[in-house]
Amino acid sequence: MSPTLADMFPNQAASPSPLAQTPAARQKLFLKWRSCDGRRERLLLCLQLGATAAILGWLPGNGIKLIAMVLVWSVSFGRISGRELMMVVCVNVLFSFLDLAALRSGAFRFSQPDLLGLPIYEFFMWGFFALHAVRFVAKAPPTAQLWLSIPLATLFAVPFATVAEPIPLFYASAFVLLTALALLRSSVDFAYTGYMIAVGCLIEYVGVWTGQWNYPSAPFGGVALWFIPMWGGVGLFTGRLLSPFVVPQVPAGASS
Repeated sequence: MSPTLADMFPNQAASPSPLAQTPAARQKLFLKWRSCDGRRERLLLCLQLGATAAILGWLPGNGIKLIAMVLVWSVSFGRISGRELMMVVCVNVLFSFLDLAALRSGAFRFSQPDLLGLPIYEFFMWGFFALHAVRFVAKAPPTAQLWLSIPLATLFAVPFATVAEPIPLFYASAFVLLTALALLRSSVDFAYTGYMIAVGCLIEYVGVWTGQWNYPSAPFGGVALWFIPMWGGVGLFTGRLLSPFVVPQVPAGASS
């Protein structure tokens, strides 16, 4: 009798094809594949962020910076869904008004503005940061808790609209951010907050050290301390208010 495939390849024969496996086994394979794919995606996003920071700091001309950034973002983001595009547009519009308010209060100044005191690329940067963070963390909190998240986001904006001095602004905004994290308490919230603070460190110091903008009465290093809670709060509320529209929510009780 001639040998069968099972005799010739015992290991392969012992492993059923993905279609023949149970739903739980197929889900495990999918999660393993998605984990590997997620690591590649995060590596690409890190390269994207580094390229954006390099363009911001060292490419001459605001218009050239914007063109180069858009090219990098288009290639590295790949396909952008309709919801993601809507999120980007809304964030860009919102932060354009917030930037203009901050300029009027004297919180910072751009060295080479193009329009209304802002360089042309600034009208597009915050939408990029929001989409970048959502793609990098790739999760949403288990529950949106809009009844709590929206009032906290509003409260977080108050110090930036009412406090002009850098040190009081740092303490006030940091207090609200820590209070929000203590009330919301999801590991996904900490992921968005911590990651956006890291992004802010890179962007702020590159921008200040290469002369793109400056902060009056800044401490050693040139960057006002309130940038830490500001970027952290943007990360927290990007995760809370925006990510549920574009990425899956983490099941309650699941580790992240």
